[in-house]
Amino acid sequence: MLSFDFSDRQINIVKGDNTANKIRIDNSTSVMVPEDMIVNGEVIQLSGLSELLLTQLRSEQMMDRDAIVTFSSSNIVFKELIVPKAKGAEFLQMVQNHMSQEMGISNEYSISYTVVGEAGEDNPGAVKVLATACPSSIVEGFRKLFAVMNINLRSVNIGCNSIARIVLADKSNADKMPLLVCQLDNNFLGLTLFENGQMAFARYVPISPDEYDADDYVLEALNENIFRMEQFNKARGGSGLANVILYGFIDDYMKIVDALDGLDIKASVLGTPAQITGYENFEFTVFANAIGALYRRNKQTERINLLEVDRTTSKEASSGISSMLTTAGILAAASAILIAAVYGFISLRASGIDKETEKVEAENAKLEAQVKANEVLHNRLEMINTYKNYVKTVQLDIDTLPQLTKDKFDKIQEVIDKHEATYTDIAFDLNNGAYTISPVTVKEKEEVKKLVDDLKAIDFVANVDYYDYRVVEPQTKGDEEVKEEDKTIQISNLVLYFMEEGE
Repeated sequence: MLSFDFSDRQINIVKGDNTANKIRIDNSTSVMVPEDMIVNGEVIQLSGLSELLLTQLRSEQMMDRDAIVTFSSSNIVFKELIVPKAKGAEFLQMVQNHMSQEMGISNEYSISYTVVGEAGEDNPGAVKVLATACPSSIVEGFRKLFAVMNINLRSVNIGCNSIARIVLADKSNADKMPLLVCQLDNNFLGLTLFENGQMAFARYVPISPDEYDADDYVLEALNENIFRMEQFNKARGGSGLANVILYGFIDDYMKIVDALDGLDIKASVLGTPAQITGYENFEFTVFANAIGALYRRNKQTERINLLEVDRTTSKEASSGISSMLTTAGILAAASAILIAAVYGFISLRASGIDKETEKVEAENAKLEAQVKANEVLHNRLEMINTYKNYVKTVQLDIDTLPQLTKDKFDKIQEVIDKHEATYTDIAFDLNNGAYTISPVTVKEKEEVKKLVDDLKAIDFVANVDYYDYRVVEPQTKGDEEVKEEDKTIQISNLVLYFMEEGE
Protein backbone atom coordinates (compact mmCIF):
# COMPACT_ATOMS: atom_id res chain seq x y z
CA MET A 1 0.00 0.00 0.00
CA LEU A 2 1.30 3.49 -0.92
CA SER A 3 0.31 6.47 1.21
CA PHE A 4 0.70 9.97 -0.28
CA ASP A 5 0.76 13.23 1.73
CA PHE A 6 0.13 16.04 -0.78
CA SER A 7 1.02 19.70 -0.32
CA ASP A 8 1.41 22.32 -3.06
CA ARG A 9 5.21 22.08 -3.26
CA GLN A 10 6.08 18.66 -1.85
CA ILE A 11 4.62 15.15 -1.76
CA ASN A 12 5.77 12.76 0.97
CA ILE A 13 5.21 9.06 0.22
CA VAL A 14 5.53 5.93 2.34
CA LYS A 15 5.08 2.29 1.39
CA GLY A 16 3.78 0.13 4.21
CA ASP A 17 0.92 -1.95 5.56
CA ASN A 18 -1.37 -2.27 8.54
CA THR A 19 -1.57 -5.83 9.83
CA ALA A 20 -3.20 -6.73 13.15
CA ASN A 21 -3.15 -3.02 14.09
CA LYS A 22 0.62 -2.88 13.58
CA ILE A 23 1.88 -0.44 10.95
CA ARG A 24 5.09 -1.44 9.19
CA ILE A 25 6.86 1.12 6.95
CA ASP A 26 9.02 -0.47 4.25
CA ASN A 27 10.20 2.60 2.32
CA SER A 28 9.73 6.35 1.96
CA THR A 29 10.50 9.16 -0.46
CA SER A 30 9.72 12.83 -1.06
CA VAL A 31 8.96 14.55 -4.37
CA MET A 32 9.50 18.29 -4.86
CA VAL A 33 6.64 19.74 -6.92
CA PRO A 34 7.21 22.61 -9.38
CA GLU A 35 5.11 25.72 -8.81
CA ASP A 36 1.52 25.72 -10.12
CA MET A 37 1.28 21.93 -10.60
CA ILE A 38 -0.83 21.81 -7.42
CA VAL A 39 -2.65 24.94 -6.26
CA ASN A 40 -4.21 24.95 -2.77
CA GLY A 41 -4.62 21.17 -2.80
CA GLU A 42 -6.04 20.87 -6.33
CA VAL A 43 -4.10 19.04 -9.06
CA ILE A 44 -3.74 21.46 -12.01
CA GLN A 45 -1.16 19.82 -14.28
CA LEU A 46 -2.29 16.21 -14.47
CA SER A 47 0.17 14.74 -16.98
CA GLY A 48 3.23 16.54 -15.61
CA LEU A 49 2.53 15.51 -12.01
CA SER A 50 1.76 11.88 -12.89
CA GLU A 51 5.02 11.60 -14.84
CA LEU A 52 6.95 13.17 -11.95
CA LEU A 53 5.46 10.73 -9.39
CA LEU A 54 5.84 7.60 -11.54
CA THR A 55 9.48 8.41 -12.27
CA GLN A 56 10.23 8.77 -8.54
CA LEU A 57 8.29 5.64 -7.54
CA ARG A 58 10.07 3.52 -10.15
CA SER A 59 13.49 4.84 -9.21
CA GLU A 60 12.84 4.03 -5.53
CA GLN A 61 11.25 0.64 -6.44
CA MET A 62 8.08 1.65 -4.57
CA MET A 63 5.42 0.82 -7.13
CA ASP A 64 2.23 -0.72 -5.74
CA ARG A 65 -1.27 -1.35 -7.08
CA ASP A 66 -3.16 0.41 -4.23
CA ALA A 67 -2.83 3.90 -2.73
CA ILE A 68 -4.39 6.25 -0.23
CA VAL A 69 -4.11 10.05 -0.14
CA THR A 70 -4.05 12.68 2.57
CA PHE A 71 -3.88 16.41 1.81
CA SER A 72 -4.65 19.90 3.11
CA SER A 73 -6.22 23.01 1.58
CA SER A 74 -7.39 26.38 2.85
CA ASN A 75 -10.55 25.84 0.76
CA ILE A 76 -11.73 23.18 3.23
CA VAL A 77 -14.50 24.42 5.54
CA PHE A 78 -14.81 23.08 9.11
CA LYS A 79 -18.02 23.33 11.13
CA GLU A 80 -19.26 21.89 14.43
CA LEU A 81 -22.83 20.60 14.08
CA ILE A 82 -25.52 19.11 16.32
CA VAL A 83 -27.16 16.24 14.41
CA PRO A 84 -29.91 13.80 15.47
CA LYS A 85 -28.72 10.21 15.88
CA ALA A 86 -29.20 7.87 12.94
CA LYS A 87 -27.39 5.05 11.15
CA GLY A 88 -25.33 4.76 7.98
CA ALA A 89 -26.40 6.66 4.88
CA GLU A 90 -29.28 8.37 6.71
CA PHE A 91 -26.90 10.01 9.20
CA LEU A 92 -24.49 11.06 6.43
CA GLN A 93 -27.40 12.63 4.54
CA MET A 94 -28.43 14.61 7.64
CA VAL A 95 -24.86 15.87 8.15
CA GLN A 96 -24.68 16.94 4.52
CA ASN A 97 -28.05 18.72 4.75
CA HIS A 98 -27.07 20.54 7.97
CA MET A 99 -23.78 21.62 6.43
CA SER A 100 -25.47 22.83 3.25
CA GLN A 101 -28.06 24.85 5.17
CA GLU A 102 -25.77 26.37 7.80
CA MET A 103 -22.82 27.17 5.51
CA GLY A 104 -24.64 27.76 2.23
CA ILE A 105 -22.65 24.96 0.58
CA SER A 106 -23.75 23.45 -2.74
CA ASN A 107 -23.39 19.95 -4.16
CA GLU A 108 -19.97 20.98 -5.49
CA TYR A 109 -18.54 19.99 -2.09
CA SER A 110 -17.75 16.59 -0.57
CA ILE A 111 -18.93 16.63 3.05
CA SER A 112 -17.37 14.24 5.61
CA TYR A 113 -17.72 14.02 9.37
CA THR A 114 -16.37 12.73 12.69
CA VAL A 115 -18.69 12.21 15.69
CA VAL A 116 -16.97 13.81 18.70
CA GLY A 117 -19.50 13.02 21.45
CA GLU A 118 -23.01 13.41 22.80
CA ALA A 119 -24.69 16.76 22.18
CA GLY A 120 -25.57 17.25 25.86
CA GLU A 121 -28.70 17.58 27.97
CA ASP A 122 -30.05 20.44 25.84
CA ASN A 123 -30.14 18.17 22.79
CA PRO A 124 -31.23 14.66 23.84
CA GLY A 125 -31.00 12.09 21.07
CA ALA A 126 -28.38 14.10 19.16
CA VAL A 127 -24.60 14.04 18.79
CA LYS A 128 -21.91 16.65 18.25
CA VAL A 129 -20.21 16.33 14.86
CA LEU A 130 -17.10 17.96 13.35
CA ALA A 131 -18.01 18.23 9.67
CA THR A 132 -15.74 19.19 6.78
CA ALA A 133 -16.66 20.43 3.32
CA CYS A 134 -14.04 19.95 0.60
CA PRO A 135 -14.45 21.19 -3.00
CA SER A 136 -15.30 18.17 -5.14
CA SER A 137 -12.88 19.42 -7.80
CA ILE A 138 -10.00 18.52 -5.45
CA VAL A 139 -11.30 14.97 -5.00
CA GLU A 140 -11.90 14.61 -8.74
CA GLY A 141 -8.33 15.81 -9.41
CA PHE A 142 -6.94 12.96 -7.30
CA ARG A 143 -9.28 10.45 -9.01
CA LYS A 144 -7.95 11.45 -12.43
CA LEU A 145 -4.30 11.58 -11.30
CA PHE A 146 -4.28 8.02 -9.99
CA ALA A 147 -6.31 6.74 -12.94
CA VAL A 148 -3.58 8.12 -15.24
CA MET A 149 -0.91 6.41 -13.09
CA ASN A 150 -2.94 3.14 -13.20
CA ILE A 151 -2.92 2.91 -9.39
CA ASN A 152 -6.10 1.96 -7.52
CA LEU A 153 -7.03 4.94 -5.30
CA ARG A 154 -8.80 3.56 -2.22
CA SER A 155 -9.32 6.66 -0.08
CA VAL A 156 -8.81 10.42 0.02
CA ASN A 157 -8.55 12.02 3.48
CA ILE A 158 -8.00 15.50 4.85
CA GLY A 159 -4.63 15.84 6.62
CA CYS A 160 -6.07 16.69 10.03
CA ASN A 161 -7.89 13.33 10.14
CA SER A 162 -4.63 11.48 9.45
CA ILE A 163 -2.60 13.24 12.15
CA ALA A 164 -5.47 12.86 14.63
CA ARG A 165 -5.02 9.08 14.53
CA ILE A 166 -1.40 9.36 15.65
CA VAL A 167 -2.10 11.99 18.31
CA LEU A 168 -5.03 10.09 19.85
CA ALA A 169 -3.13 6.79 19.73
CA ASP A 170 -0.76 8.23 22.37
CA LYS A 171 -2.83 8.05 25.57
CA SER A 172 -0.49 10.51 27.34
CA ASN A 173 -1.81 13.29 25.10
CA ALA A 174 -5.18 13.07 26.86
CA ASP A 175 -3.61 14.90 29.85
CA LYS A 176 -2.32 17.73 27.64
CA MET A 177 -5.66 18.98 26.33
CA PRO A 178 -6.65 21.52 25.16
CA LEU A 179 -3.79 20.61 22.82
CA LEU A 180 -2.67 22.23 19.56
CA VAL A 181 -0.78 20.14 16.98
CA CYS A 182 1.15 22.19 14.40
CA GLN A 183 2.60 21.00 11.09
CA LEU A 184 5.51 23.24 10.01
CA ASP A 185 6.43 23.88 6.38
CA ASN A 186 8.05 26.76 4.52
CA ASN A 187 4.83 27.25 2.55
CA PHE A 188 2.07 26.55 5.08
CA LEU A 189 1.07 25.76 8.65
CA GLY A 190 -1.34 22.94 9.52
CA LEU A 191 -3.13 23.57 12.83
CA THR A 192 -5.29 20.93 14.55
CA LEU A 193 -6.95 21.63 17.91
CA PHE A 194 -7.85 18.79 20.29
CA GLU A 195 -10.28 19.17 23.20
CA ASN A 196 -11.74 16.56 25.59
CA GLY A 197 -10.02 13.65 23.90
CA GLN A 198 -11.24 14.51 20.38
CA MET A 199 -10.29 16.67 17.41
CA ALA A 200 -12.24 19.92 17.75
CA PHE A 201 -11.08 22.16 14.87
CA ALA A 202 -8.46 22.43 12.10
CA ARG A 203 -6.96 25.15 9.91
CA TYR A 204 -4.59 25.19 6.95
CA VAL A 205 -2.74 28.50 6.59
CA PRO A 206 -0.61 29.27 3.49
CA ILE A 207 2.42 31.45 4.44
CA SER A 208 5.21 33.25 2.58
CA PRO A 209 8.12 35.55 3.57
CA ASP A 210 6.37 38.46 1.79
CA GLU A 211 3.63 38.49 4.43
CA TYR A 212 5.91 38.94 7.48
CA ASP A 213 8.48 41.58 8.35
CA ALA A 214 10.77 39.14 10.16
CA ASP A 215 13.91 37.11 9.46
CA ASP A 216 12.20 33.86 10.50
CA TYR A 217 8.77 34.21 8.90
CA VAL A 218 7.76 30.62 9.76
CA LEU A 219 8.31 31.25 13.47
CA GLU A 220 6.48 34.58 13.23
CA ALA A 221 3.52 32.91 11.51
CA LEU A 222 3.55 30.11 14.11
CA ASN A 223 3.36 32.58 17.01
CA GLU A 224 0.56 34.53 15.36
CA ASN A 225 -1.57 31.48 14.61
CA ILE A 226 -1.02 29.83 17.99
CA PHE A 227 -2.31 33.02 19.58
CA ARG A 228 -5.40 32.94 17.33
CA MET A 229 -6.13 29.30 18.14
CA GLU A 230 -5.78 30.00 21.86
CA GLN A 231 -8.36 32.80 21.58
CA PHE A 232 -10.61 30.43 19.64
CA ASN A 233 -10.35 27.83 22.43
CA LYS A 234 -11.15 30.41 25.12
CA ALA A 235 -14.13 31.71 23.13
CA ARG A 236 -15.54 28.15 23.27
CA GLY A 237 -15.22 28.11 27.05
CA GLY A 238 -11.80 26.44 27.11
CA SER A 239 -8.95 27.14 29.51
CA GLY A 240 -6.48 28.24 26.83
CA LEU A 241 -3.55 26.30 25.40
CA ALA A 242 -0.83 24.91 27.63
CA ASN A 243 0.74 22.42 25.19
CA VAL A 244 1.76 22.52 21.54
CA ILE A 245 3.05 19.47 19.63
CA LEU A 246 5.16 20.15 16.53
CA TYR A 247 5.81 18.01 13.45
CA GLY A 248 6.86 18.51 9.84
CA PHE A 249 10.08 20.37 8.96
CA ILE A 250 11.60 21.46 12.27
CA ASP A 251 14.94 23.21 11.57
CA ASP A 252 15.68 24.65 15.03
CA TYR A 253 13.59 23.10 17.76
CA MET A 254 15.18 25.05 20.65
CA LYS A 255 14.55 28.35 18.88
CA ILE A 256 10.84 27.47 18.68
CA VAL A 257 10.75 26.43 22.35
CA ASP A 258 12.32 29.75 23.41
CA ALA A 259 9.89 31.72 21.27
CA LEU A 260 6.85 29.96 22.74
CA ASP A 261 8.03 30.60 26.30
CA GLY A 262 6.62 34.09 25.96
CA LEU A 263 3.17 32.60 25.36
CA ASP A 264 3.46 30.39 28.46
CA ILE A 265 3.06 27.31 26.28
CA LYS A 266 5.05 24.09 26.50
CA ALA A 267 6.29 22.79 23.12
CA SER A 268 7.25 19.21 22.25
CA VAL A 269 7.87 17.15 19.11
CA LEU A 270 5.35 14.55 17.92
CA GLY A 271 6.25 11.15 19.35
CA THR A 272 6.13 7.86 17.47
CA PRO A 273 3.35 5.47 18.62
CA ALA A 274 4.52 2.03 19.71
CA GLN A 275 2.50 0.23 16.99
CA ILE A 276 4.55 1.87 14.18
CA THR A 277 7.79 0.19 13.08
CA GLY A 278 10.26 0.64 10.23
CA TYR A 279 10.52 4.43 10.63
CA GLU A 280 14.11 4.34 11.84
CA ASN A 281 15.64 5.26 8.48
CA PHE A 282 13.76 8.51 7.90
CA GLU A 283 12.37 11.52 9.78
CA PHE A 284 9.08 10.36 11.28
CA THR A 285 7.64 13.86 11.78
CA VAL A 286 8.03 14.68 8.07
CA PHE A 287 6.00 11.62 7.01
CA ALA A 288 3.52 11.63 9.92
CA ASN A 289 0.45 12.51 7.81
CA ALA A 290 1.18 9.76 5.28
CA ILE A 291 1.70 7.23 8.09
CA GLY A 292 -1.43 8.36 9.95
CA ALA A 293 -3.50 7.69 6.83
CA LEU A 294 -2.57 3.98 7.13
CA TYR A 295 -4.53 3.70 10.40
CA ARG A 296 -7.89 1.95 10.13
CA ARG A 297 -10.83 4.23 10.67
CA ASN A 298 -13.65 3.78 13.16
CA LYS A 299 -16.69 3.24 10.94
CA GLN A 300 -19.04 3.70 13.90
CA THR A 301 -18.05 7.33 14.48
CA GLU A 302 -16.69 8.74 11.21
CA ARG A 303 -17.09 8.96 7.45
CA ILE A 304 -13.88 10.66 6.32
CA ASN A 305 -13.04 8.95 3.02
CA LEU A 306 -13.96 11.67 0.51
CA LEU A 307 -14.33 9.07 -2.25
CA GLU A 308 -17.32 7.65 -0.34
CA VAL A 309 -19.09 10.91 0.44
CA ASP A 310 -18.48 12.81 -2.82
CA ARG A 311 -21.94 13.88 -3.99
CA THR A 312 -20.80 14.66 -7.56
CA THR A 313 -20.07 11.07 -8.60
CA SER A 314 -23.38 10.82 -10.44
CA LYS A 315 -22.98 14.11 -12.30
CA GLU A 316 -21.20 12.57 -15.27
CA ALA A 317 -24.10 10.19 -15.81
CA SER A 318 -26.58 13.06 -15.41
CA SER A 319 -24.57 15.10 -17.88
CA GLY A 320 -24.60 12.17 -20.30
CA ILE A 321 -28.39 11.89 -20.01
CA SER A 322 -28.76 15.61 -20.67
CA SER A 323 -26.50 15.40 -23.72
CA MET A 324 -28.31 12.42 -25.26
CA LEU A 325 -31.74 13.86 -24.55
CA THR A 326 -30.67 17.11 -26.18
CA THR A 327 -29.63 15.13 -29.26
CA ALA A 328 -33.00 13.39 -29.32
CA GLY A 329 -34.72 16.76 -28.96
CA ILE A 330 -32.79 18.16 -31.93
CA LEU A 331 -33.83 15.17 -34.03
CA ALA A 332 -37.46 15.66 -33.05
CA ALA A 333 -37.29 19.39 -33.81
CA ALA A 334 -35.68 18.71 -37.19
CA SER A 335 -38.41 16.22 -38.00
CA ALA A 336 -41.09 18.73 -37.02
CA ILE A 337 -39.54 21.33 -39.35
CA LEU A 338 -39.50 18.83 -42.19
CA ILE A 339 -43.16 17.98 -41.58
CA ALA A 340 -44.08 21.66 -41.69
CA ALA A 341 -42.22 22.01 -44.98
CA VAL A 342 -44.04 19.01 -46.44
CA TYR A 343 -47.41 20.44 -45.45
CA GLY A 344 -46.51 23.70 -47.15
CA PHE A 345 -45.56 21.84 -50.28
CA ILE A 346 -48.88 19.98 -50.22
CA SER A 347 -50.86 23.22 -49.99
CA LEU A 348 -49.12 24.59 -53.07
CA ARG A 349 -49.57 21.50 -55.21
CA ALA A 350 -52.81 20.06 -53.84
CA SER A 351 -55.11 20.97 -56.70
CA GLY A 352 -55.20 18.38 -59.45
CA ILE A 353 -51.98 16.53 -58.50
CA ASP A 354 -53.23 13.41 -56.75
CA LYS A 355 -50.13 11.33 -57.33
CA GLU A 356 -47.87 14.03 -55.93
CA THR A 357 -50.21 14.39 -52.96
CA GLU A 358 -50.08 10.68 -52.22
CA LYS A 359 -46.28 10.74 -52.45
CA VAL A 360 -46.00 13.67 -50.11
CA GLU A 361 -48.50 12.16 -47.69
CA ALA A 362 -46.44 8.97 -47.64
CA GLU A 363 -43.34 11.03 -46.90
CA ASN A 364 -45.30 12.82 -44.21
CA ALA A 365 -46.33 9.53 -42.62
CA LYS A 366 -42.71 8.40 -42.72
CA LEU A 367 -41.55 11.55 -40.98
CA GLU A 368 -44.31 11.30 -38.40
CA ALA A 369 -43.17 7.75 -37.69
CA GLN A 370 -39.65 9.12 -37.27
CA VAL A 371 -40.92 11.67 -34.75
CA LYS A 372 -42.63 8.90 -32.78
CA ALA A 373 -39.44 6.84 -32.98
CA ASN A 374 -37.50 9.81 -31.62
CA GLU A 375 -39.96 10.10 -28.76
CA VAL A 376 -39.46 6.41 -27.98
CA LEU A 377 -35.70 6.94 -28.21
CA HIS A 378 -36.01 9.88 -25.83
CA ASN A 379 -37.85 7.77 -23.27
CA ARG A 380 -35.51 4.82 -23.66
CA LEU A 381 -32.41 6.99 -23.29
CA GLU A 382 -33.84 8.51 -20.15
CA MET A 383 -34.62 5.09 -18.66
CA ILE A 384 -31.29 3.56 -19.69
CA ASN A 385 -29.19 6.40 -18.33
CA THR A 386 -31.19 6.66 -15.12
CA TYR A 387 -30.55 2.94 -14.60
CA LYS A 388 -26.87 3.43 -15.52
CA ASN A 389 -26.61 6.20 -12.94
CA TYR A 390 -28.27 3.95 -10.33
CA VAL A 391 -25.93 1.04 -11.11
CA LYS A 392 -22.89 3.32 -10.90
CA THR A 393 -24.01 4.61 -7.51
CA VAL A 394 -24.72 1.11 -6.18
CA GLN A 395 -21.37 -0.13 -7.50
CA LEU A 396 -19.59 2.69 -5.69
CA ASP A 397 -21.43 1.75 -2.48
CA ILE A 398 -20.50 -1.92 -2.95
CA ASP A 399 -16.85 -1.07 -3.64
CA THR A 400 -16.59 0.86 -0.37
CA LEU A 401 -18.33 -1.76 1.78
CA PRO A 402 -16.44 -4.51 3.62
CA GLN A 403 -16.36 -7.86 1.87
CA LEU A 404 -16.94 -11.26 3.49
CA THR A 405 -14.21 -13.20 1.66
CA LYS A 406 -13.62 -16.92 2.14
CA ASP A 407 -10.56 -16.23 4.30
CA LYS A 408 -12.60 -13.98 6.58
CA PHE A 409 -15.47 -16.45 6.71
CA ASP A 410 -13.09 -19.27 7.63
CA LYS A 411 -11.67 -17.25 10.54
CA ILE A 412 -15.17 -16.46 11.83
CA GLN A 413 -16.21 -20.10 11.45
CA GLU A 414 -13.07 -21.21 13.29
CA VAL A 415 -14.05 -19.10 16.33
CA ILE A 416 -17.64 -20.37 16.20
CA ASP A 417 -16.46 -23.98 16.03
CA LYS A 418 -14.08 -23.40 18.92
CA HIS A 419 -17.02 -22.57 21.18
CA GLU A 420 -19.16 -25.39 19.73
CA ALA A 421 -21.70 -22.80 18.62
CA THR A 422 -24.22 -23.19 15.80
CA TYR A 423 -26.11 -20.69 13.68
CA THR A 424 -28.73 -20.57 10.94
CA ASP A 425 -27.77 -17.68 8.67
CA ILE A 426 -25.22 -14.93 7.89
CA ALA A 427 -26.73 -11.82 6.26
CA PHE A 428 -25.29 -8.48 5.10
CA ASP A 429 -26.95 -5.20 6.13
CA LEU A 430 -26.43 -2.61 3.35
CA ASN A 431 -27.41 0.29 5.64
CA ASN A 432 -24.61 -0.07 8.17
CA GLY A 433 -22.13 -2.32 6.35
CA ALA A 434 -22.37 -5.06 8.99
CA TYR A 435 -22.79 -8.84 8.91
CA THR A 436 -25.48 -10.41 11.10
CA ILE A 437 -25.18 -14.01 12.27
CA SER A 438 -28.51 -15.38 13.54
CA PRO A 439 -29.63 -17.12 15.63
CA VAL A 440 -26.49 -18.35 17.41
CA THR A 441 -26.74 -21.22 19.91
CA VAL A 442 -24.15 -22.07 22.60
CA LYS A 443 -24.23 -24.58 25.44
CA GLU A 444 -23.71 -22.28 28.44
CA LYS A 445 -24.22 -18.62 29.37
CA GLU A 446 -20.49 -18.19 29.98
CA GLU A 447 -19.82 -19.03 26.33
CA VAL A 448 -21.71 -15.92 25.14
CA LYS A 449 -19.08 -13.45 26.37
CA LYS A 450 -16.20 -15.75 25.42
CA LEU A 451 -17.55 -16.11 21.87
CA VAL A 452 -18.05 -12.35 21.48
CA ASP A 453 -14.58 -11.54 22.85
CA ASP A 454 -12.90 -14.01 20.50
CA LEU A 455 -14.80 -12.60 17.51
CA LYS A 456 -13.69 -9.08 18.49
CA ALA A 457 -10.10 -10.28 18.62
CA ILE A 458 -10.12 -11.19 14.90
CA ASP A 459 -7.85 -8.70 13.12
CA PHE A 460 -10.43 -7.48 10.58
CA VAL A 461 -13.37 -7.13 13.02
CA ALA A 462 -13.92 -3.59 14.36
CA ASN A 463 -16.73 -4.40 16.80
CA VAL A 464 -19.34 -7.04 17.72
CA ASP A 465 -22.83 -6.26 19.02
CA TYR A 466 -25.48 -8.60 20.40
CA TYR A 467 -28.85 -7.59 21.78
CA ASP A 468 -30.14 -10.42 23.96
CA TYR A 469 -30.01 -14.13 24.61
CA ARG A 470 -32.38 -16.64 26.16
CA VAL A 471 -32.45 -20.15 27.61
CA VAL A 472 -33.93 -22.72 25.21
CA GLU A 473 -35.30 -26.01 26.54
CA PRO A 474 -35.54 -29.10 24.33
CA GLN A 475 -38.94 -30.46 23.45
CA THR A 476 -40.17 -33.21 25.81
CA LYS A 477 -43.03 -35.67 25.88
CA GLY A 478 -45.62 -35.50 28.61
CA ASP A 479 -44.23 -34.79 32.07
CA GLU A 480 -40.68 -35.74 31.14
CA GLU A 481 -38.27 -33.60 33.14
CA VAL A 482 -35.80 -31.37 31.25
CA LYS A 483 -32.25 -31.91 32.36
CA GLU A 484 -30.14 -28.84 33.02
CA GLU A 485 -27.36 -30.06 30.72
CA ASP A 486 -29.82 -30.35 27.81
CA LYS A 487 -30.70 -26.66 27.92
CA THR A 488 -28.97 -24.30 25.46
CA ILE A 489 -28.44 -20.54 25.18
CA GLN A 490 -29.68 -18.78 22.04
CA ILE A 491 -28.38 -15.34 20.96
CA SER A 492 -30.91 -13.68 18.68
CA ASN A 493 -28.34 -11.77 16.59
CA LEU A 494 -24.56 -11.30 16.51
CA VAL A 495 -23.63 -8.19 14.46
CA LEU A 496 -20.02 -8.00 13.15
CA TYR A 497 -18.63 -4.65 11.94
CA PHE A 498 -15.59 -5.02 9.71
CA MET A 499 -12.55 -2.75 9.45
CA GLU A 500 -11.38 -1.40 6.10
CA GLU A 501 -7.91 -2.27 4.86
CA GLY A 502 -5.44 0.64 4.91
CA GLU A 503 -7.60 2.91 7.00
